[in-house]
Amino acid sequence: MTWSFKPTTLPIFFGSGLALLIALEQVTRKRPNRANLLFSSVFLCCFVIIWGAGAVANRLPPREPWTIYLFFTAICLVGPLYWFYFNALLHPDKRHRLAELLHFVPALGAFLIETGFQGMPAAFKKPWLAEMFDDPPRHVMTLLVIAGALHAFSYLAYLLKKDLGLAWSAREVKTELRLLVVVNALAILGVMTLFVGFTLQIPFVFITGGNVLAILITSVFLGYNRYPDFLQLLKTRIEKERYEKSALNGVDTERVHGCLMELVEKERVYTESELNLKSLADRLSITPHQLSQFLNERLGLDFRSFLNAYRVRDAKKSLAEEPEKNILEICYEVGFGSKSTFNSVFKKETGLTPREFRDAALLSK
Repeated sequence: MTWSFKPTTLPIFFGSGLALLIALEQVTRKRPNRANLLFSSVFLCCFVIIWGAGAVANRLPPREPWTIYLFFTAICLVGPLYWFYFNALLHPDKRHRLAELLHFVPALGAFLIETGFQGMPAAFKKPWLAEMFDDPPRHVMTLLVIAGALHAFSYLAYLLKKDLGLAWSAREVKTELRLLVVVNALAILGVMTLFVGFTLQIPFVFITGGNVLAILITSVFLGYNRYPDFLQLLKTRIEKERYEKSALNGVDTERVHGCLMELVEKERVYTESELNLKSLADRLSITPHQLSQFLNERLGLDFRSFLNAYRVRDAKKSLAEEPEKNILEICYEVGFGSKSTFNSVFKKETGLTPREFRDAALLSK
């Protein structure tokens, strides 16, 4: 099998090395924060992807299978990492839910597949990869290529939409935002060009895609040094606009919080099954929209979850301490409108049905 290096791929390997340097720069700072670590992870993925693109362009994998290792994993990983990084910049205090780890399931699947493949004998790997390079559309690995490309594209398209939206609102950093929009657009163009070039066996198109990603990395490197405070300025501007548009602007939130706690702790308004957002807001002398925003921003709950938390708390107490009461009686007593809703909410909060909870409580006595 003959092999020769293609000079047109030199910028690709340069971009790969630059991506690695950016990743190392972020993680070796004196006190890297969560955003720095995520930024580093994004560019570590970029390093693997662009290196892999250069290796594929030069047909290295059929000769040295390790040169393509983690390529698909990085493609599936870069989108979620970029999404988490974007959110870490704009919402640094936000706590992510465990369910959000599902973003990384495709990357985990790709990692297991790639690792398993690399563990196979070279006598199997080399001809199998050669077959993929010779006829990509008919090869089973093309499914992984398609899935990875679509996965990355969906995240990049979503973030491009967010960037364009910010470009209209954060006018003080409009010039810098243009760079961010260009970076996302180049990322989409690079990923899709790599995909088309590989699946349709058009080397020029594939190499162009790799070079587009190399240009992207160079743009980020230069832009990051040209506008080092851009992301902080953007975050400050967005927070300012959010405050200016906030329905709570001018509302004494401490008074609202005190009155709300009195209504739920002393008057137990949550036991009223007909209680709704408007009626509770009226008692607090604010609008329903203001109450909804207050619950979300101050307590991290929507209206229904806020009420149900108190209802389940009281139900647990009654189930454990008042065995003479039947479950339906407790259901209506704490404010639920139906037994089915009570069972569903209670199990969601505790992991047990009301009857299972009562039986466990009685057995523990």
